[in-house]
Amino acid sequence: MRPVARVGRWAWVLCGLATAAALAVAGTRVIVSAGVRPVPARTFTRHAPRQMLARIMTRTVTVRQPVTSLNVQSYAPGLIQVKAAPVTHVQISEMIIWSASPPAVVQSVSGGRLSLADPACANDSCSVSFVVKVPSDVTVTAVGGPLFISGTAGADLDSEGGPVSVTGIHGPLNVSTHGGPLQINGLTGPLRADTGGGQVVAAHVTAATAVVTTSRGPAQIEFSAAPTSVTVTTSGGLAELSVPGGPYALTTNSAGAAQTIGIATSSAAHRSITVTTGGGPLIIGSGKIPGGFYGPPQSASRNQRAVTATPFAGNSLFYGPQPGG
Repeated sequence: MRPVARVGRWAWVLCGLATAAALAVAGTRVIVSAGVRPVPARTFTRHAPRQMLARIMTRTVTVRQPVTSLNVQSYAPGLIQVKAAPVTHVQISEMIIWSASPPAVVQSVSGGRLSLADPACANDSCSVSFVVKVPSDVTVTAVGGPLFISGTAGADLDSEGGPVSVTGIHGPLNVSTHGGPLQINGLTGPLRADTGGGQVVAAHVTAATAVVTTSRGPAQIEFSAAPTSVTVTTSGGLAELSVPGGPYALTTNSAGAAQTIGIATSSAAHRSITVTTGGGPLIIGSGKIPGGFYGPPQSASRNQRAVTATPFAGNSLFYGPQPGG
C-alpha cells in the first residue's frame, strides 16, 4: 500500500493543471528539456502555507524500444493522460512541479513494458503530470490521477479518489476510483468498476459483460449492443440502464424504491441483468438516457482554466482538467 500524501499535496497540482493541457498538444521530440520557471502555488487547505514558490519544468521523451504495455504510477496527485495515436514509438510529455529540488522521474522498459513513476513525490512537495501517446495496441495500468485514457487496447486504473474519464477503449476495462467519478464513452471489452461512492456515466458501451458497484453513487449506463451479463449495485444510489434487444432474465431489488422497467424479460433468456439499488430508484429501458452523457473533455484555450463539468441529474459529474489534444 502506498504512503498517504500529506495535507496540501493538491497545491502542487492546482498550480500546474491549468497548463497541463498544453502538454497534450505540444510537439514531442527526442529527449528535450524545457526551461525552468518559478510559479506561485496557492494552496487551498487550512493546514498548508498560504503561498509557496514552486518551479515547473516540462520535458518530452520518445521511447525507442518496442512497448506493448504501459504502467504509470503517480505518487502525488498529478494528471495522467494516455491516448492512442498514430505513432510508432511511445511519446512522453512530463510536467514536473517542485519547491526544493526537482524529483527524479523513473522510466524503464523491460519485456515490452514501459514503467513511469515519481516515487520521490511520495514524501516530498512535488508532483509530476504525464501525457503519453501510445500505439493503439498498447494496454495501460495507471495509479494516481486524475486519469484520462483514450483509444488503448485495455486499461486497469486506480485513481485513488480522483476522476476518471475513458474514451474508446477496445479491450477490458477495470477501474477503482475510491469515491471519484467515472465517465466512459465507448468500450468494447468487459467492464469491472467500483467507484466507492462516485458517480458513473457511461455511453456507447458494447461490452458483453459488466459489473459496476458505486456504494451509494448514481449509475447511468447506455449499452449500444445487447450485453450477455450485467450486474449493477448502487447501495442507495440511482441505477439507470439502457439496453437494446431482449428479452433479458431480469433480477431487481430496489428495497421498496420505485422501479421502471421498459424492456422485454424472460426467465429463460440467455442474457441476464441483475440490479440492486438498496433503496435507490431503478430504471431500465431501451432508449437514450436523457442528459446522461455530454462527451469527453475538450482542450482548453490558452490562459483558460482547464475545467469541465458534465451535468448529471441537476448536479455535475466532475470538475477536472481538460487533457486537450
